[in-house]
Amino acid sequence: MCFLNISTYFYDPKIIFSFVSLVHIRRHIDKVTVAQADDLDDITKILNQAINWGNANAYTKELRSEDRYEWFKEHMEGKYAVYVYKEGETVLGYLSIGPYRKGRGAFRNTAEVSYYVDFTHHRKGIASKLMLEAFEHCQEKEIKTLLTFLYSHNKSSIDFMKRFGFEQWGLFPRTAETKGKEFDHVIYGKRIE
Repeated sequence: MCFLNISTYFYDPKIIFSFVSLVHIRRHIDKVTVAQADDLDDITKILNQAINWGNANAYTKELRSEDRYEWFKEHMEGKYAVYVYKEGETVLGYLSIGPYRKGRGAFRNTAEVSYYVDFTHHRKGIASKLMLEAFEHCQEKEIKTLLTFLYSHNKSSIDFMKRFGFEQWGLFPRTAETKGKEFDHVIYGKRIE
């Protein structure tokens, strides 16, 4: 059994400085930030995990980072954004807020939200932290409505969105086909007020 002399930690300035520095560093190692172009490789890798799984989006083949550059650029303009959750320099998850029905002015205060987390880091609160950041972003940028498009059998994402106050606003029966099966596509929405 090991006993520590607490008084040593309170009175030794080197140890106090080290402890305070570690706490400060730890707070800034794992965090949500606005994505940068050099995050695109990690973002694409995470998206490709979901594509290969086949249950999360309508892509049917893997994408390359180069394929995503225009998407990234579009999502970083005006009132839109891509946020990443990083551990050190590695992206563990991302969330994008992008245009809904681009070019149609009546939808200027409505945006589409999508999120993906590296499969080895599910159930660690990463998506929740990203979603909270999205809500703050929407309030700052006067986005009044968020929409997300999901497969109806993607129960984990549907449950996640419901926890954040999203409700089902639309159903497109058997409109998606992946690996020889037809799936329903649903829209979940939330007013940001």
